[in-house]
Amino acid sequence: MHTKRLDRLIIATAIIGVLVSTYALYVEMAAEARPGYKALCDISEYASCSRVLTSKYSKGFGLLPKDLKMDVPNCIYGIIYYCLIIFLTTFDHRLWMRLQFFLTLSGLASSFYLAYLLTFVLRDICVVCITTYFVNGSLVWLVYRKNRLSAEKNK
Repeated sequence: MHTKRLDRLIIATAIIGVLVSTYALYVEMAAEARPGYKALCDISEYASCSRVLTSKYSKGFGLLPKDLKMDVPNCIYGIIYYCLIIFLTTFDHRLWMRLQFFLTLSGLASSFYLAYLLTFVLRDICVVCITTYFVNGSLVWLVYRKNRLSAEKNK
C-alpha cells in the first residue's frame, strides 16, 4: 500500500471520527436540554447512547472535578483529537509520524478505559461509543502501517 493511499484512509477514518463525535455532542446537548429526549441511537433500555452520554463519565472522562474548565464533554476532546490526526497526516517527517502514532495509541487507551466504564460500570451499550472505539483501533493500525512503510522506504 502506498503512503498517499494510507494518508487518504487515515483522513477518511478521522473524518468519520469527527462526524460520530459531533453527533455524540448533539445527542448529549439535546438530552441535557430536553428531558425525555430519545436519540436515534437509543435502541432499548440497555442500549441507550443518550443515557451514557449524559452520565457523569461523559465529561472529563469522569476524572476531572466539575468546577474545572477542562471538564467538557468527551466528544469535544474527540473532535479535537481527530482534527489533530488529520493535521498530522499532512506531514511526512518521521518525528510527526511518530507523534501521530503515539496520539493514536493514546486514543486507543482512552477507548479501552471508556469501554470498561461502558461495560462494567454503566452496564449499557452505546452504538456511538462503540463506533468511536472501532475508529480509534483503525487509526492505530493505519498509522502503524504508514510508519512501517516510511521506515522501509528510508532504509
